[in-house]
Amino acid sequence: MNMSVTCTSIDTIQTGKKLYEIIKENNCKVSELQKLLNLSCPQPIYRWTKGQVLPSIDNLYMLSRIFEMHIEDMLVIRKAETKASND
Repeated sequence: MNMSVTCTSIDTIQTGKKLYEIIKENNCKVSELQKLLNLSCPQPIYRWTKGQVLPSIDNLYMLSRIFEMHIEDMLVIRKAETKASND
């Protein structure tokens, strides 16, 4: 079977920049977000916005509820790479 597979992934750095802008545009303080997400410290939020790591699915879901947007709209996808597959 001949197939074309498109490989995509989330761009951590660009997603971090996007999360930073979303937080800023909504005039949300990191300390407020920390409380809303029930985080014990603000470091995870800083790591997300610096593009070091991505939020967990649970935190992405909560962020989508807080900022009233779809999870997909908070993520930046790397350009697709198409590979041929011969099965």
